[in-house]
Amino acid sequence: MPVDRQLQERFNSLRSTNDRVGGPAGLAPGGGDGHPPSMEAEIAVLKQRADQADQRMGRVEDKLDRIADRLGGLASKDDVKRAENAAWNALGVGGGVAVAIIALFVGVLAYLQDQRIAAKPEAPQAAAPAPIIIQLPPWPTPPAPAPAPPG
Repeated sequence: MPVDRQLQERFNSLRSTNDRVGGPAGLAPGGGDGHPPSMEAEIAVLKQRADQADQRMGRVEDKLDRIADRLGGLASKDDVKRAENAAWNALGVGGGVAVAIIALFVGVLAYLQDQRIAAKPEAPQAAAPAPIIIQLPPWPTPPAPAPAPPG
């Protein structure tokens, strides 16, 4: 704001003048209310800045309230831990039920197999099959030696 900037410059110039002179500039000795004549403008600037700061602080508080409301709906560490434990418990129970069903299924199949074998009539013992005989011609023998000549 240009008005705000002008007032700030005026305030700074009066402050530097007060520091050089050793007291407030523009004060008449022995009278007045003890304030420089531009003090009312400076107070107005300060009030304006205080109002702006209050407005900003109100906006910040509103935003923080909205953030707190959103964070209030999120899960805490305890909530996450409970959900994790519940998931592991469900997995364990599901696995146990699956193993029990498979064991029951295998047991029923084994029982039915035993009943089938027990109910099956025994087949009569078949006679041993006749042996297979292979006849080969006799092994060739070497010719008989020739008779020796007389003499």
